[in-house]
Amino acid sequence: MSTSGTQAHASLVRPFILTGGRTAAALRWEALVEAVPEAAGQARASEQQALLALSDSPISIAELSAHLHLPTQVVAVIVSDLLDAGAVRVHQTDPVEIQLSALTRMIERVRSL
Repeated sequence: MSTSGTQAHASLVRPFILTGGRTAAALRWEALVEAVPEAAGQARASEQQALLALSDSPISIAELSAHLHLPTQVVAVIVSDLLDAGAVRVHQTDPVEIQLSALTRMIERVRSL
């Protein structure tokens, strides 16, 4: 197997191991994650520690994904684990509310034309 094939294989296996094989999390990519300061000292995996360091102020799962160079769904699973442990707070928005807000803005802009 070539070196690039080995690297591709490793990049597929690592996220699987990070999430314990789990692929589903009930968190959306735009959900904001904020570390709970009191829980920051607990020993965790390096990805969890990096995530907590990045989330000292609210940051989206998508942004965490970009910073950590991990797939969004993997980050969502890690955030879910930290949420269960009480190490983070998650602020989610209602997707219907976002859509209505966007539609309202579009209608207002069309009316202004």
